[in-house]
Amino acid sequence: MLPKVEKIKKNSGSELEQPGLFDKENEKDRIAKKRRFVYIAMALTIGLSLSFWIYRSVRNFNFSFKLPTFNFAVSTPKTNTINLPQDGSNWSVFLKRVNPESVIYQRNENIFFNDEKLNATNFITKSIYSSSLPDGLKIKELVEENNNTFSYFSKIVTPSQELLLIIKIDSSSDLSQSKKLIPGLIDQLYWYSLQK
Repeated sequence: MLPKVEKIKKNSGSELEQPGLFDKENEKDRIAKKRRFVYIAMALTIGLSLSFWIYRSVRNFNFSFKLPTFNFAVSTPKTNTINLPQDGSNWSVFLKRVNPESVIYQRNENIFFNDEKLNATNFITKSIYSSSLPDGLKIKELVEENNNTFSYFSKIVTPSQELLLIIKIDSSSDLSQSKKLIPGLIDQLYWYSLQK
């Protein structure tokens, strides 16, 4: 038999030569740590590169924010001239802005008008003569008719202006047909006044 010291040496030498269970677990831990280090290094490299790229993009980006603009203007028909009806009658038209007082359109000055009668009348919303005007306008109307003569007096109040309109029809062969042409003329005059 061998002495005890040799047995211990022999047993400890055999343990070193034989791979054991603990060596395999240590090797797996070491490989897992290397993998984890590689993953962390790759994530840091990609993250750092991405942050530099974002910084450079933001630095070169010209950021300007503008609020959208909305146009609420009402489109008005463009009319530079007034086309008086051609029905053989003598048409007299007078259109003026009341405040500040300025004449917008005048044709055939055969008109005499007393403003007191029109001021005494009440505002209306619509009539057969002002049917072509936009909704929401305040309108006062006065109509006078004698034989072959028809007179139309109107005060039109818009949010931006107050208009006085006088239309007189003389020497009409068919007055009922001439009166049917008044709404179209009033429409022309109204849109013409907005451009002046």
